[in-house]
Amino acid sequence: MKENKQLVSAAELDALIQDWGSVPNQSVDKFFPIRFWFVFLIALGYAVWLLFAPEVVAKTLSIEPIEIARLSIFLYFRGWFLVMVLCLAFYVYLKNRYLGIAFSVILLLGSVNFVFDLFNIYAEKLAQPTSRLTLFMLLRITALWFVYLCIKNVSRIPQVKDRFNILLPFKSDV
Repeated sequence: MKENKQLVSAAELDALIQDWGSVPNQSVDKFFPIRFWFVFLIALGYAVWLLFAPEVVAKTLSIEPIEIARLSIFLYFRGWFLVMVLCLAFYVYLKNRYLGIAFSVILLLGSVNFVFDLFNIYAEKLAQPTSRLTLFMLLRITALWFVYLCIKNVSRIPQVKDRFNILLPFKSDV
């Protein structure tokens, strides 16, 4: 009876798949920090607003007292959820650990929350849309698009020292 032997060692496999999917001479995405900080600050603004004024936000979405109470609780929970996602995103961005996977999860969560909000949270407001609601929707769609661009360009992310530099597009030696 033959013993099962490994055909390829772990080190050999790592060497074989090391550069899969990479394109030689790829340039650094100089706008990556700007997109990351835009999404981060928008989400942070929403989180602070939802944590410290959930009832005010709920009153802008409904006029029924029972619905305002339900929305206030839900929006407060959503604020804490955003804080946790922001902490995770910041850690992953800083430590360069599983960026593509983490940003994909964030995009998925953001997309699901957006669709959920359209049918449950904004349902009453969509009957009579305002320019303010339209701007909020456009802001959320833009943030989701930027997260998608971060996923798409994760292989072109700047070095750790340049990740927090929003003036990176003006730097010539990257």
